[in-house]
Amino acid sequence: MKNSKGFARTSISDLDDDVVGLVLERIGSHVCLIRAASTCKRWRRVIADAAFLRRFRSLHAPTVAGTYHNDTPTFVAPAARETRGPVFVPSPSSSSIEYGRRHSLDFLPHGGGGKAWAVIDSRGGLLLLMTRRRRVDPNKEDVTVVVCEPLTRRYIEIPPPPVIANGSDHYVKGSYLVDGDAADEAGGRIGMSNFRVFFDVCRAWPWGDGVPHAAAVFTAAGDGSSWSEKAMDQIMAPRHDRPEKMDYVSPHYCRARVFGNIAGSRYTYLEGGTLVALDCSTGEFSSSQLPASKYSWDLTSWPFSFHAVEGHDGKPRLFTLFFDEMRVFARTGGSGGNWRLEKSILLTEATCGLPGYDQSLFKEDSRRTFKLLTRGPGFVILNTPFNPAGLSAFSLNLETMEVAPAADDMGQIFEI
Repeated sequence: MKNSKGFARTSISDLDDDVVGLVLERIGSHVCLIRAASTCKRWRRVIADAAFLRRFRSLHAPTVAGTYHNDTPTFVAPAARETRGPVFVPSPSSSSIEYGRRHSLDFLPHGGGGKAWAVIDSRGGLLLLMTRRRRVDPNKEDVTVVVCEPLTRRYIEIPPPPVIANGSDHYVKGSYLVDGDAADEAGGRIGMSNFRVFFDVCRAWPWGDGVPHAAAVFTAAGDGSSWSEKAMDQIMAPRHDRPEKMDYVSPHYCRARVFGNIAGSRYTYLEGGTLVALDCSTGEFSSSQLPASKYSWDLTSWPFSFHAVEGHDGKPRLFTLFFDEMRVFARTGGSGGNWRLEKSILLTEATCGLPGYDQSLFKEDSRRTFKLLTRGPGFVILNTPFNPAGLSAFSLNLETMEVAPAADDMGQIFEI
């Protein structure tokens, strides 16, 4: 068909795949690219090409589709608590996508529409989840771990680490997702055929002391999966005068505390002021020493608590809570810099304008305590356990140190 000037009409169907690819590369986000791939078979084929995906990733920053959090009531008696399973909350930039099925976890095994599972970690569109099921013996339970991709409704069940499956005197202290060993053909570092799961392995009591001595590593690659072990004894060595070997170690004594994934690294604190970081992109460990502080970093009981969180700038922050005083620490000069005090605030003063605030509640020092409920990029959610019905939970912006009312029961947040 020709137009009035005698030229043949053309449409996008007349363009070859290379030109179509150049057009699709200009799509503004990963979310919109998913929509484009659903338009027709041809566009889906062009977008699925490994070379196209490499170019697209080099031109566009990743988009966060939303966050998952484990929905378990906080202010309910433990015996009455019943998890409602992981809940997905879409980000504002992607709220127009239909989420009911796209991010549902009802495809996971063991029924319950995903309610039986708890999210442990997330990275690059993947979730690491765990479920516990009682055996016939009420004192024993089976633990199942899976890695899944909600967008494609695929999952892989991860077997127990060999050192645990063989019945040795070891246990897993924590598990987390890490990028694959190398980029896949599309340039991606993590996906259902390219990821690693690290399991922190500790020696069981009374021979162990709560410090991981090795990481059992499950690697999924395009040609299958494998197990390996990464020694951690050197990086986890104690930095204090306490003897390394003891004939007896109290089961209530633990030299290591896991903070979880913060700003792309997995953080573990060791007694004596040492912070160990696992880079979740490279799988390599490093350590730093915390500065002398007003309060000992080794305190583990009320009214002191010690946490890690990601700041608004994408860098890690440490903060302490002692009664109503909150102190925030930042690292200078990047990953190799020193930790220093960045900000401090008295929470009884900061919350005086919030609904339910009653100054008489804090007359006694023992009641001027605050508890961490939730953390997320650039904010934390706190409450005072002595007055949950009056002064409700509140969020604190780590950049401005301003407070605002918040929901109580969000749980830990996992981006995807």
